[in-house]
Amino acid sequence: MPKKQYISMASLLLVSSSLLSANENFEMDDIVITATQNPTLNSNETPVLSDVVSTDTMSEKSITSLHELFEQTPGVDAKTAGPGSVMPIIRGLSDEQVLVLVDGVRLSDERPGGNHVLSINPEQIERVEIVKGPGSVLYGAGAIGGVVNFITKKAKKSKSETLEVGGEIGAGYESNQNAQDANVHLEAASKDLSFYVGADKRKTDNIKSPDEEIKFSDYDGETFWGGVAYTKDNWSAELNGWQTQADIGITAPRTFKSDYYKDEKQTMLNGKVTYRANGALLEQFDLQLGWQEHNRHRIREPKEGSLVDIHVDKESKTARAQFALTPNTSNRITTGVDTFDESLTSSRIIKNLPTAATFSGVPVMAPSTRTGIGVFAQDEIGVNDKTKVTAGVRYDTIESKTDGSSAPYFITDKRSVTNDDVSGSIGVVYKANDTTNLYANIGRAFRSPTLIERYFFGPHDGPGQDKGNPDLKAETSLNSDIGLRLNGENYRASLGLFYNRVENMIRKTLTNPDATPAQQIYEYQNIHDARLYGVEFDGAYYLSDTLSAFGSLNLTDGENTTDNRPLNGIAPLRTRYGLEYYGVLEDYESVVGLAADTVLKKENSEL
Repeated sequence: MPKKQYISMASLLLVSSSLLSANENFEMDDIVITATQNPTLNSNETPVLSDVVSTDTMSEKSITSLHELFEQTPGVDAKTAGPGSVMPIIRGLSDEQVLVLVDGVRLSDERPGGNHVLSINPEQIERVEIVKGPGSVLYGAGAIGGVVNFITKKAKKSKSETLEVGGEIGAGYESNQNAQDANVHLEAASKDLSFYVGADKRKTDNIKSPDEEIKFSDYDGETFWGGVAYTKDNWSAELNGWQTQADIGITAPRTFKSDYYKDEKQTMLNGKVTYRANGALLEQFDLQLGWQEHNRHRIREPKEGSLVDIHVDKESKTARAQFALTPNTSNRITTGVDTFDESLTSSRIIKNLPTAATFSGVPVMAPSTRTGIGVFAQDEIGVNDKTKVTAGVRYDTIESKTDGSSAPYFITDKRSVTNDDVSGSIGVVYKANDTTNLYANIGRAFRSPTLIERYFFGPHDGPGQDKGNPDLKAETSLNSDIGLRLNGENYRASLGLFYNRVENMIRKTLTNPDATPAQQIYEYQNIHDARLYGVEFDGAYYLSDTLSAFGSLNLTDGENTTDNRPLNGIAPLRTRYGLEYYGVLEDYESVVGLAADTVLKKENSEL
């Protein structure tokens, strides 16, 4: 019987204030919900549970990190070991099972060794859209657990014929890690043309807990971003880019001298052309192209005078063409094609480690590529004034290749494997009255193993080694949702149930537990089929114009259906509750919040 442990976090007093400013010439962009790609719908009108967290909400709640953002979103959690290691968990699934996008483009953010990070900087973010449950129809292979789409800050549109300039400057400090942050965002816009630039510098020490200091959890990095957009009649075009460069600590064993990513760099460029014609058959057309390069340089010093020096370089190219068609007033069809191409190379140098000396000069990954193409179609059908049905289907084919390398690399010849599958979903939203929506959805998702999962052979976070598996099968899932949403004059609430069945779930498994820690190997394997299920509640009651009470509850459980053991890494119960005060004094707005979290953790689960 697995043990359970309750952890109730101390209440937190959160205070934020900001200067109110407004310019009637500036316009906000339409919010297009990731779940449906329909700008006319809000998150309460979709057949799946989704959340939109804006930069204003982040400011009001004093959210300064992605870890805090995920933890304060109902149904979402995060794995973290400091600002350099954050990955979202949606309904018990994480890592590559959650698809991460930036402005709708797949983020190339795999990292060998098990220590993952989201390269996106919180100061870049305009809002975050989180879809809970499979989202493969519109966004492709990978969305087994859900989708996180980061929408970055851009220049606001302007009604003025002349150029108007604005911006913001910020700074922050957190005592726990001696975290220091400074940022700037400048923008200029006229009626047709807009552009922006921004930068952020962040530095932290190691995390300090009541019991100890967590070694190698520090971060020192900077991010630069910018872009330009032009609009003329029905056409618009934009080009956006950003780059992050940082030294990122890795929480290695305490006995290590050091373990970190040195001058880690990620660069992303994203171009988009859009045509809009409201009322026409072709309501909208989007062509989006993306390019990313991720340069990883890991320095590991297990002891004085020893060295493991690893370079991993990955280049990714993406393209997507999407059409929105409105043949009549009852149907809105979204269809299109997308493709991606990834290539990866690596090198490794080892000094003064006799047990690993034979691997010096051997890559952690032989030159490898991964290409995919998908076609999709989704129809939003207005059955009547109260009922809307959304149905979609998608086909993906993904090919992975490696050139292999000389021994002792574990693949010495060329290999290739192709995964293809069909995904789909159907959902319904019923508007019972002006305050109540009922929803239900069933969706199938597909995920092809990544290059890391197939072909990597190198250091684990600890002293052992991670090993890929070229024979991995693709993961698939079948998820069901049902629930209701309430939006009254002085309250809002949502309550949902979900059940997700995952086949061929991929996990790292220790293959030689009797070996010494330095010789242990964790291999990626299709270890089992699994099921995950739970309840999600989120609500708020507005006691007055300035005071509100809020609460959320997430109950999630998971089982390995092959041997009936609980899945690891899932906090079965998480609650968050508190009070929030909002006030305006002259030109300043202030938010004061009192919040507490309770977490139920499992011990002795599988793995």
